[in-house]
Amino acid sequence: MSALQFFPISSELLALACETINRRVGQLPIIRDGCSVTQDLIGVTMECLNAEFSKTLAVTTKQAPENRASEGLNRCLEQRLNLTRSDPSASVITGVLCSAGIAENTEVLDPVSHARSRAVRLLPPWTWHSASVPAPSISVDGAGTGSVTPPTPWMSLCPVCRTGILNRVFGKQLYGIAHTDYYVECTHCGAKFIPEKDLFCLVSIATIRDPTWKHHLNKSYSPESWMEIARASGTGTAKHISPPHSHRSASTTPFSIPHISSPRQSVVSVVLKTGTLQPMKDGSLGVPVLDKILYFKPVRLIFSGGLKEDIFEKEQKCLKDILSTPVYSHLKAKTEEKYANYLLLRLGLFLWERKEKHDPFYREFLNPWGDEKYGTFMVEDSALSGSKGVYLVVADGKACHAGSSPESFKKTLTAEFSRITAGDCYLDRDGTRCRINALLCMQKKTASVYLHAVNNEEERVLIVDALMNSPTAQLHKMDS
Repeated sequence: MSALQFFPISSELLALACETINRRVGQLPIIRDGCSVTQDLIGVTMECLNAEFSKTLAVTTKQAPENRASEGLNRCLEQRLNLTRSDPSASVITGVLCSAGIAENTEVLDPVSHARSRAVRLLPPWTWHSASVPAPSISVDGAGTGSVTPPTPWMSLCPVCRTGILNRVFGKQLYGIAHTDYYVECTHCGAKFIPEKDLFCLVSIATIRDPTWKHHLNKSYSPESWMEIARASGTGTAKHISPPHSHRSASTTPFSIPHISSPRQSVVSVVLKTGTLQPMKDGSLGVPVLDKILYFKPVRLIFSGGLKEDIFEKEQKCLKDILSTPVYSHLKAKTEEKYANYLLLRLGLFLWERKEKHDPFYREFLNPWGDEKYGTFMVEDSALSGSKGVYLVVADGKACHAGSSPESFKKTLTAEFSRITAGDCYLDRDGTRCRINALLCMQKKTASVYLHAVNNEEERVLIVDALMNSPTAQLHKMDS
């Protein structure tokens, strides 16, 4: 490893990386698993990754490596920071950098065993070389003159990629754009916004995979509207936004059941029309249903492990076999014409490679929520969780899904939503399991499940039908 040429990270880029981690992960130093994440560890790790041609290293070194190519980040840190073999720094700093949007999790192929192992890749905006220009001047304290300063809540999360943070860049101008005192740039995807009085215009989406974001290119919205997109757009999918100066009434819960015009939607986009949800002092929720108020009580979900992505990659069926089924028949001609060499490949591996190459065709095989991040959870034991009834999923104060539990709530919720398998992600499934799991696991602070005990089956059906189906009928009536 010592034969590599390490180009020292500039003080400006290191400062920006540390500030990004402070705002996206936690205040440095961060203590995890007995390891302290400091500025030195961040700088050395980024230098180690940047020194590789692929900007990628396996997180841990395989036992008895036969050559340098099989060495991992842990060995590099051991050599440069004099760490012990058992030090967890490599795994800890990998998690921190990925959470901050500076790096991403990936896999590498061992050249000897041909086995795949966990790896980390430094993202392009955070790489450099000997001729790199200095990092842009970044203001993090709100200083600046001229146009209105974006509010901190918007600056803390990029509405395009939902990974990076936004920073004001001074002293540089964008080609083809009229002079501005500053512009706003994402540290992860490079999206750029320019101030226009009280609004901000998206002028660049340099590295975004999702083509639906083109609809927002060169569109101007208020900071509050961009913040609404960031909170509701899942992992970067665009969301319909009301005109900048129009306001909804705060007294009613928004309602929308969007037409699926692309193979991916926000996990919060489907919202039920329930009237005003009424929070009670005891934590329960009053929900207007069938001309009366039903009271739903919250249930505690116990989460385990972290979020996992690319679950669809584990699908073992052959691509050729899948194309012969009716559900995927509309993809057969295009696949056989453009990807003939992949027909005998495992379907999950084929889609994973397409995604890695930024080919949006992989989404054609997945349901609208088949490429989210998922987790696992259990339902806490209680007298209510052992009852039958109706459950309601609520996120950001909106009712997003309702269902009947003919058995105990614990059994139903566990069977339906607690764990996502590879098969759940595909087009032949309706996607509800994926959507609700992703919503609950990705938005633990704002999403909850509420329960209303009902023993009578007919009554349960009526309540769920009123919550799930009648808004659609009203919507169609309005359209006609």
